[in-house]
Amino acid sequence: MANNRIYYAIQQVQLGESTNKTLVHGLQSVGITTNFNLEQVFELGQLAIYQNIENIPDIEVTLNKVLDGYPLLYVLATEKGSAINTALVAASPDLAGRSNARVDMTLSIYNDTQTSATGTSIANVICSGMYVSSISYTFPVDGNFTEDLTLVGNNKVWGSTSTGGFTGNDDSPSAAEGVNRRQHLQMSACRFPTQIPGISGGINELVGNGSGHKVHFQNITVSTDLGRDAINELGTFAPYHRYVTFPVEVTSEFEVIAVNGDMINATESGYYTGTQESYSVATAASTGCDNPRFNLLNQTIYLETCEGTKIHLGNKNKLTSVNYTGGDTGGGNVSVTYSYSNYNDLVVAHSGGDFWNDVDATGYNP
Repeated sequence: MANNRIYYAIQQVQLGESTNKTLVHGLQSVGITTNFNLEQVFELGQLAIYQNIENIPDIEVTLNKVLDGYPLLYVLATEKGSAINTALVAASPDLAGRSNARVDMTLSIYNDTQTSATGTSIANVICSGMYVSSISYTFPVDGNFTEDLTLVGNNKVWGSTSTGGFTGNDDSPSAAEGVNRRQHLQMSACRFPTQIPGISGGINELVGNGSGHKVHFQNITVSTDLGRDAINELGTFAPYHRYVTFPVEVTSEFEVIAVNGDMINATESGYYTGTQESYSVATAASTGCDNPRFNLLNQTIYLETCEGTKIHLGNKNKLTSVNYTGGDTGGGNVSVTYSYSNYNDLVVAHSGGDFWNDVDATGYNP
């Protein structure tokens, strides 16, 4: 008998090539969009269309999961391979090393009278040869740590059944501490921008006496859009490759509770003089080619969670904006959001993947 509806308990997503798929645990949502691209040809002598030419379809899959100790979506999508070519897996945990990886995504739908996605499904769809298109991580003070991933490709085929799924109705997080939340950001391991007031040597130190840390972070996000472009060739309909449009911007934002303003200085001539490695506050005498002046400093950013996620954004992150808001007569607190940007520097590893031991606060060290 057909289902009356589809809801969360009877859906299951797997990533990896068809003979070696991995269940995605902690998944919160999945979406699939199919766009058919048409190109019109008209001709002199008639108003009606001459031909409506069909181009290759575009398939987009969006996934969201909590950070729970199981491998990240980004790790699964770049380390598990595709039936199209299982050799197309990550060579390293940075953007370039993961850029050529392809993965098959399978969404299975089970009977709506079941309590879990187990046994034989009643329908499934396989999106094969998918590339990672965008990645985002969110670490909020209220709620769960989450990962968002977008896959793009050109193949989507529905089938009647598939087997697999959970073995029962009792799945739980892999991490001993469960789904990670605000208390699970490893402050002592992380490295934050030193321009944020209270950060010393990149570390957010404990104040003691139950007063928390020197900087009261409220939200941290890391994201990038890889902007995949297709390369076509004469003689075939499908593109033979979809490449990352380097350089790509990697952004990060840090929202903090303000205690003494944003403390960011900016002058038309440049607040600092010297070099990025050795600088001082500029004076009126700091002029000419021998005394370069600037407002921004290169910053190292590294995040690590208890459940096994490591994210390194390199050592050349620069401040792009500072937003001071709140503190109005409604009684709210002033918050400051520091936005940073780099290009091409994003290393992601997980304890459930291949590169976890090679990544720390200094970067990727194979």
